[in-house]
Amino acid sequence: MGYNTAFCEMKLIYRISFLVFLLCCIINASDAQVCKISSSNDNVEVFSATIVNGSSVSVTVGNDSQDISANVTVEVIVTYESSNYTKTYTGKKVARPNTETVIEIPIATTYYERKPTSVKVTNISGTKCQ
Repeated sequence: MGYNTAFCEMKLIYRISFLVFLLCCIINASDAQVCKISSSNDNVEVFSATIVNGSSVSVTVGNDSQDISANVTVEVIVTYESSNYTKTYTGKKVARPNTETVIEIPIATTYYERKPTSVKVTNISGTKCQ
């Protein structure tokens, strides 16, 4: 195998590696959770999720519809002081049209004697969602 062939193969490997890296970054950045309301161009979108006083998660969703309410269920994963300790919780509420709605989800204040440190929304669904 000549120098040019080896160089071209190495260049191809670098390009593929870079493309895989970019794809991973895009997938990681596309954590936005959206519930598309059926038969419309409207959405209920998760805006934020935070831990409040170590005993609940506050999830803010926005409904951009002008006239459709949507009963939504939000699923979150809470991490407790070590990435090895996580627990899944869900909360439900009606997202009223053209407004933000806060969904309060009670969580355990400790899990295996560890306190909650972070939260991530993993899913939003509902009866009117596609």
